[in-house]
Amino acid sequence: MPCSFCTPWSSPTCSSRIIKKNGLTANAKQRYRCKDCGLQFITDYSYLGRLEAIRSLVVPLTLNGCGIRDTARVLLISPATVLKILRAAAAQVSEPEPPDRIRDLELDEFWSFVGSKKSPRWTWYGLDRQRPQVVAFVQGRRTDESGRVLKSKLGRVWVRAYRTDQWPTYARFFPRRRHHTSKEGTCRIERNHLNFRTRVKRRQRRPICYSRSADMHDAVIKLYVHHFNAQQHQL
Repeated sequence: MPCSFCTPWSSPTCSSRIIKKNGLTANAKQRYRCKDCGLQFITDYSYLGRLEAIRSLVVPLTLNGCGIRDTARVLLISPATVLKILRAAAAQVSEPEPPDRIRDLELDEFWSFVGSKKSPRWTWYGLDRQRPQVVAFVQGRRTDESGRVLKSKLGRVWVRAYRTDQWPTYARFFPRRRHHTSKEGTCRIERNHLNFRTRVKRRQRRPICYSRSADMHDAVIKLYVHHFNAQQHQL
């Protein structure tokens, strides 16, 4: 004989079907409570931000030139929901793991800001010329400290040739005999800057869209790097 509490619904948390009715919401929608985990929930949400089909579009839109408010307007959800989804997505992906050997590693940095131009935020990264993939990246100021962190992220990777511009930080941290400075040597990474600025709206030049917090700025860049590497791996 079926349990008197069983319903066609199940708890979103524990998947238990021992559910009982638990009154009505302010919008006169039936509310349920799980007898196992105690979760209260409804089954007919009006807010689109609760639908997985809508939530799954937030990251693709962000990585294809939409800002936070653009995404919120298109999907008819709140900017706070967009921010929450992006932070959660960034927390689930890991930074790239450099390979053991790299034939030609191009290194460069490019500028953005957080809040105002008085708070610059530089992205330093290394691009494997042969693959091509971003093998390491750092967010910070344009100082020797950022260069030191980038070098440490490369770890014990054997690199035959480091190719950079003439910014003096690179000369301080990379072996002189394998360090080459020329515009020709960094043509691919310079071209890849355009990918960043096209796909990530807060990276565009003369933007009206910019990051208001460093953690959100870094989260979007981390997501883009992960997406870029995954695309290159599929080619």
